[in-house]
Amino acid sequence: MKQLVIVLITGLLLGGCAPQAVQPMEDTVTQRRDLTDSDKDGVIAARDQCGDSVEQAKVNNEGCPSERIEQEAFELNVQFATASAQVREEQYADIRRLADFMRRYPKARVTIEGHASKVGNAEYNMALSQRRAEAIANVLVTQFYIDKNRVDAQGFGETQPLIDDESDRANEQNRRVIAFVSGEHGVTEKRWTIYSSEEQ
Repeated sequence: MKQLVIVLITGLLLGGCAPQAVQPMEDTVTQRRDLTDSDKDGVIAARDQCGDSVEQAKVNNEGCPSERIEQEAFELNVQFATASAQVREEQYADIRRLADFMRRYPKARVTIEGHASKVGNAEYNMALSQRRAEAIANVLVTQFYIDKNRVDAQGFGETQPLIDDESDRANEQNRRVIAFVSGEHGVTEKRWTIYSSEEQ
């Protein structure tokens, strides 16, 4: 009886080790979607709508980075004649640079600030600084076609001097026009990783 059991077990073991016929798959599946991630933002190319994200950018499900709200100041080198608010065409260089920036970041807004020196009447200087700020805002809108809803102008007269003095140097420094740009522009949000440093 024991011999019969051993023979049966041996037969089963030998049968299990016998070569089996391998049936090939009838169809070959071709991967049609691009599963690569060339910009390494964690979103595959097949779904990535912004394929050139900067390294470590914080992106949404479509692979597009978000930009945080910041404020940036442009000092516009526009010189006005005494008691004048007319912007001469040869003074357009800095305004053109500002307009180019606004076009690159269509969600950004700008406030043109006019400042005056302490020479003359304070009330007159307030009105003059407002006219000068409005003149530059008007150039942005009419000459460089920036949407007027994105442009504000405000005159501060002599209320915010850089140098609280009435010397020639102080007067020159205090007569200025500044553009403050705010909104979503240029600064890409970064995602935190274990390799991030405090400076990022």
